[in-house]
Amino acid sequence: MQKNEYILLLGADQYLRERAFSGAKQAVDLPVWAATEDPVRTLNRTFDHMLSADPKDADSLLRAIRGHAAQGRHPRVVVPLNDWTVDAANTVNRTLGLGGLDATAVTNARNKHAMKQALLAAGVRTPRSRLVRSEPELLDAVEDIGLPVVIKPYDFGGSGGVVLATTREEAVAGLAESKGVIARYGTAFNILGDKYLVEQFVDSDDEVSVEVLCGAGRAQVLAVTEKYLSPRPWFAELAHLVPSHRTGDRALTDLAERACTALGIDRGLAHVEIKFGADGTPWVIEVAARPGGDGIMDQVERAYALNPYQLHVGSYLGADLLDVVAAAVPVRTSAIAFLKAAPGRIEDVLDGKPLPPEVRSINISAKPGDLSRAAQNWSTREGLIELEWDELFGEKTQLPVAVARELADQIFVTGEAAGQ
Repeated sequence: MQKNEYILLLGADQYLRERAFSGAKQAVDLPVWAATEDPVRTLNRTFDHMLSADPKDADSLLRAIRGHAAQGRHPRVVVPLNDWTVDAANTVNRTLGLGGLDATAVTNARNKHAMKQALLAAGVRTPRSRLVRSEPELLDAVEDIGLPVVIKPYDFGGSGGVVLATTREEAVAGLAESKGVIARYGTAFNILGDKYLVEQFVDSDDEVSVEVLCGAGRAQVLAVTEKYLSPRPWFAELAHLVPSHRTGDRALTDLAERACTALGIDRGLAHVEIKFGADGTPWVIEVAARPGGDGIMDQVERAYALNPYQLHVGSYLGADLLDVVAAAVPVRTSAIAFLKAAPGRIEDVLDGKPLPPEVRSINISAKPGDLSRAAQNWSTREGLIELEWDELFGEKTQLPVAVARELADQIFVTGEAAGQ
């Protein structure tokens, strides 16, 4: 152990990731740092220090870390918390001899085509897919896989650019829409977005995400989260509820654990998205080598009285915590739901009325003058609420989306938008 060590969290200063700081403090008694390109203008006072570096770029991080090493300060480990920092964090860890995920595991988790190949090779049930770059390749893939298909960028997330196509014409339009999303957000998220996945559609709106703690050659499910999706042709996430009524489904949890080991994820939390076919068969859609986003970790903490970031950071530090996860049981239900104004120009925001007793927090991000569009991805939200119930639901409840819809109708006054 070196003097003046610290834990470097990448992506922890992101909204709805704040509890990562507390989790890291619970995992180890060391200063907790974050990284940002301009700490003077974007200082986050939660952290013990803000490293001046791009958290998405390994070279930038290494330069900044080595600058502090000259002053005797060294990272114990670098821990990624979102998709955009997984590669950078683990490159830095390997370069400095701090452990970290193998480069192949990072590729499997960030490149959806490589992910699918690894899952299929391990016998993990996942939809058929093909990688395409152009419209002719798209149409060939549609012919091979058969309609309907889902089109998505191979290296993005947050439901960005994910579109359902039921005809060849919709597939062509969907590829153009997906490319438009990458043109808008690709640079900000440091992704290539030069290829797209055409995927067999699992025709169902029944979907969960599974939070899994990974170890060397094994994994253990912590929680199953019920997901609520927007109307087709998009797949925007409208709400997440923990625990799902499917929490005890061993076929489901076994599939999620096998998916993680198939990709070579041997530390930290992984986020596995699974859909159920019309016959109830579970299919792995995607796996991310980081904790779930959208505030899911906060809901897990409330439901299980256990900070999942403590597990994530502790695992990166080398602790075997799978038995802790196996013993965790939910004590209440917690949910996050996203506010969606009616399509149009928002004319007024009416906040301040009494809230239902189950609402634990509310955040309104929209303001008068903003344009509300149909729910397509994370970028088309107008706010969020967090909810809590002192009971565990035995079947899927629509309460999160129902409460969010009722509040959104009360809060947002929307007029007709030009061009709609």
